[in-house]
Amino acid sequence: MGALQRFERKIEGMVEGGFARAFKSELQPVEIGSAIRREMDERAAIVAQGRTLVPNDFVVELSETDSSRLSVYVDSLGQELANLAREYATEQGYSFVGPVRVRFQSAPDLATGRFRLRSGVIRGTTVEGREIRQPVTDHPRDQSILQGRPRLLVSAGEHPSGGSDEGQGMQRSYEITTPVTMLGRGTDCDLRLVDAGVSRHHAEIRVEGNEVVVVDLESTNGTFVNGQPIKRAMLVNGTRVSLGRTTLIFQRD
Repeated sequence: MGALQRFERKIEGMVEGGFARAFKSELQPVEIGSAIRREMDERAAIVAQGRTLVPNDFVVELSETDSSRLSVYVDSLGQELANLAREYATEQGYSFVGPVRVRFQSAPDLATGRFRLRSGVIRGTTVEGREIRQPVTDHPRDQSILQGRPRLLVSAGEHPSGGSDEGQGMQRSYEITTPVTMLGRGTDCDLRLVDAGVSRHHAEIRVEGNEVVVVDLESTNGTFVNGQPIKRAMLVNGTRVSLGRTTLIFQRD
């Protein structure tokens, strides 16, 4: 079963009740998924060392009617479309330079049931040598997902015993602004950790209601919270999350 078929099965499992009514127009999620795959194929570029680079940032423009109808579903639909793009990239041997994002915008010139797709190549945030390299991007940063400006303070190459090393400058602070933040060594991670002890897709930080949790993604060397191995754990102010030789200190005002 290919990536598109798996995506369609997932959407079929979601389209019940209100979600099903939202797609009574001609617009169907699988059409958007197919368009994203075509966009990746058409914009694929061979770069150094035989890598084939494809876009990782997608904007789906919808009619005002469809945009209003889908407003409560765009987060989950965007995540599923991003997963589809990652799976298709794996199948085709494509590479990303940053996390895969699928966003939705309203376009007054589009008729109901029609959509338009734009894409771009946007580098992600990288942690290397105790420094955080933030990308230069116009990607909107939503600060309203969780109160208290949740963020991660980075300390790579050592494991601090307390909270005194809090990365006083913003250069060493990564703000959590999306429902799911993937941590790992892969270039498609939201926060890329250049650490040999970190798996390509190592762990996720998820915003669930008013809580933030870290979930291990069956990593090779495991994920540790305050020194203890975990599969899933809730984060509170001052919690230390260790992946390989990298320590991330969760903070929330």
